[in-house]
Amino acid sequence: MGLFDGIIKKKPEGAKAKRTVPVKEVVEKPEKKQVQPKEVEVIPLEEDELAAEIVKPQIRLIKKVVVTSYSDLERISEELQNGNLVIVDLSPLEVKPDILEKVAEQIKGMTSALGGQVAKICKTEIKLLITPEDIKFAK
Repeated sequence: MGLFDGIIKKKPEGAKAKRTVPVKEVVEKPEKKQVQPKEVEVIPLEEDELAAEIVKPQIRLIKKVVVTSYSDLERISEELQNGNLVIVDLSPLEVKPDILEKVAEQIKGMTSALGGQVAKICKTEIKLLITPEDIKFAK
């Protein structure tokens, strides 16, 4: 028995030795696949300008219309068809309640026919806000 026999454990007979793995292994990198570049479709200038017009945001205006007669209803209808919001002032018709009622009914019917909405925006005066069909009031 040697000096180090008591420190080093001996393997029992019949036991298989563990296989040791080398610290550095040579790993082969897989070959990279050749990727074909994708072809880019060239867009003609006219189509590019058309796409810019489609993406361009639509400018909407808020117009004020003071209603004094039935002829002002046509202007309100045109503005709604153009997609603008309209503030309608009916206060000049307060002295003529029968005309005021007929004009209010005409505005209500015209707005519903165009798919818009109407709301009174003032308590003391008769002012209405009319929106086109793609703008709705939050309830």
